[in-house]
Amino acid sequence: MGRKSSLTPEQWEELIRRHLINGESIRSLAREYGIAESSIREHIRAHKEKIESVSKQIVDTTRAINALPISSQITAHSLAQKTLLLSEGVADVALDMHAVAKRVSKATKNRADSRTDEELMSEEDMKSIMAASLVVNQALRPANDYLATKAREKPEADPEQTIKITGGMDMTPVPYDHPPRNRSEDDL
Repeated sequence: MGRKSSLTPEQWEELIRRHLINGESIRSLAREYGIAESSIREHIRAHKEKIESVSKQIVDTTRAINALPISSQITAHSLAQKTLLLSEGVADVALDMHAVAKRVSKATKNRADSRTDEELMSEEDMKSIMAASLVVNQALRPANDYLATKAREKPEADPEQTIKITGGMDMTPVPYDHPPRNRSEDDL
């Protein structure tokens, strides 16, 4: 594990911004901040790819928005805001209901722990446990639905990260739609 950074997160953000946006050299920034150039390079490398990726998404989105008529731009913006608010609201409800489910489950367990096995088999206790189970399941539904929705949200495939399927004795890449086959020297 490396040494604790002598710069605060805010200083690192400023340093990265000055390098990426203003084009200031790593050498001059290292001198100014009193840290090694290699530390700056390492920190920039750790953040640059994500920053550039988000920047490209912003540019693409801005171009797509600007290509729309003004009324459609307003509608798209309103729809995006509504989607964000719904997503945050669903997450909040999911967390709240998870807390409810946890409390009901704990109360039911405590009640069950205080009873003998014979007492638990009574009709009254069985009904109570079943009712609590239904409440817990219903309370967890928003959380489960939210998690299922998030699991289905898959990022678009990055063409630079395509997987090449290889086959044959020489491990030469072959198209995915062909089964692997042994290759002879005549094939090369």
